[in-house]
Amino acid sequence: MNKWLSVICLTGSLIISNQASASELDADVLFKEMGNAAQNLSYEMSYMTFSPQSITPVRYRHAIINGEPVSQMIQMDSSRREIVQKGNSISYFEPGFDAFSLSGKYIVDNLPSVVFANYQQIKPYYNFIDAGRTHIGDRPALVIRIISKDNSRFNYVVLIDEETKLPLRIDLLDNNSQTLEQFRVISTVLDSQTVKDSLLALSKVNMPPLLISPKNGNPSFKWQVGMLPPGFEEISRSSRKLAEDDVVETAMFSDGLFTFSVNVTKSTKGPLLDQPLQNGRRTIYTMTQKQNVITIIGELPLATAQVVAGSIQFRE
Repeated sequence: MNKWLSVICLTGSLIISNQASASELDADVLFKEMGNAAQNLSYEMSYMTFSPQSITPVRYRHAIINGEPVSQMIQMDSSRREIVQKGNSISYFEPGFDAFSLSGKYIVDNLPSVVFANYQQIKPYYNFIDAGRTHIGDRPALVIRIISKDNSRFNYVVLIDEETKLPLRIDLLDNNSQTLEQFRVISTVLDSQTVKDSLLALSKVNMPPLLISPKNGNPSFKWQVGMLPPGFEEISRSSRKLAEDDVVETAMFSDGLFTFSVNVTKSTKGPLLDQPLQNGRRTIYTMTQKQNVITIIGELPLATAQVVAGSIQFRE
């Protein structure tokens, strides 16, 4: 009796294990299919982005023309801000300001970066979980959860169109599963000749010149970050003068999904109190260490920003 019970329990555990592995595999495949669809299909999406600061209506068009991505994003509000991508150049147009271009692989303004994330880069630090099927509007959707393995960063719930594999809704969550921001698609038009024609015409328009940031020789700092969440790496650093005796040193870090900066300057007014602020995905945390003011700005939970700031070590 005990022998058969052991066999049944072992068999059951193997089935559960296999189901869990299959579930994770399905989520991994689906995530890659979403990225592939978003970056290679010809489509137009109308959507809303919700954050504590604003509700923004947006129209986004995308196609591959002559082997290069061409995209157009227009904020459908009074400002009518427009962003255009041609290949690796992103151009910004806004009433009352000079147009300019920046280097980039895709438009991230008002579009969740998770859509374009490199799966192989972020996989070691997040669990991808198949959360089943649902409906959003009149569209059947597949649901995946993208959860930080160490609770040091934010999480996502992503609803993906079962047919097109394009995103339908993306929720950014804190570690208590509270929604910080939401991306929600209102309508999608796939393989429209009108969209292709409009982007083809746009691809032939001369864009504003590329804005080149001044190089300052990868400056050396007399400080370093002692603790970074796993997967975060320094992607740039800079130093700029704010006043005659006031210089701010900045290092940018990213894990391929979220980005934050560490900013250090000298304190001329004595010790400051901690000044934490979290608004949606954006956290600002300030502390002093000796005569140095440390400010963390970016896409981190407040608790993680506090740990990063507290780990900074200064050299004489």
